[in-house]
Amino acid sequence: MNVKKTIAIFFLSALAVLSAACSGSGNATPTRARVAQNEPTQTPWIIYMPVTVTPGPATATLEPTSTPNAPEPTAVPPTNPPAPVNTRPPQPTNPPQPTTPPESATPEPPTATPAPSCGEAYQVTKLTFPENGAKRQAKAGSGAGKTIQFMWEPVVAYEIDPRIGYRVNVSTPRNSQALYISHNEFLKEQVAILSQQATFGLTQGDDTTATWSVDVIMASGEFNDSGDDTQPPLGTIAVCGPSSPQFTIELEVQE
Repeated sequence: MNVKKTIAIFFLSALAVLSAACSGSGNATPTRARVAQNEPTQTPWIIYMPVTVTPGPATATLEPTSTPNAPEPTAVPPTNPPAPVNTRPPQPTNPPQPTTPPESATPEPPTATPAPSCGEAYQVTKLTFPENGAKRQAKAGSGAGKTIQFMWEPVVAYEIDPRIGYRVNVSTPRNSQALYISHNEFLKEQVAILSQQATFGLTQGDDTTATWSVDVIMASGEFNDSGDDTQPPLGTIAVCGPSSPQFTIELEVQE
């Protein structure tokens, strides 16, 4: 509602009321009222005046526009051109090659038996017989030769574990042979003997040169001290230290 228009209407109404009052009071001489005269009743003016008027906002507030949640347009994949038609005649195909059968798996080696422990290192340091460069004879024809004795200084002068002993290594360019004896037995016998057959087997019927040395060994089983010295002990063999010095002997085959 406009305030200025309301005030103007109010003033115009007031002026109309004042003009009517002035015209009614122009005759100063009172007149006698008419008896039983019905005068029309005048409707009074009713003026409504607002007590307070709140002006409207100077700037209209715009409502936020809402965007409908429309789905995103789905991209249309490009259409692939049709594959070219192969007009060439089909080429002959090679026959299938036979497939190679898979190789059989290599079996794992058997688990090695742990070697016995010697407790400490042992080494023969001195060979005594046969001396370095000595000559020994082997008999020809019958396949029998002569025995050869081997001697050395033992590692200790007292008995020790019976599983510890000696291995005499004798070899030629044609053959080789080993002898075995326990340390405790060697303290008694003081010798290891190479048999006649083993001696001739080293020569193979011809004169030759042989080398020999001694290793200290430990066996998991017993030594065969009561039989042929070429028989190894039972069980697993472990070397207890460095090999001894090496001697050379000459083997001659007699006619």
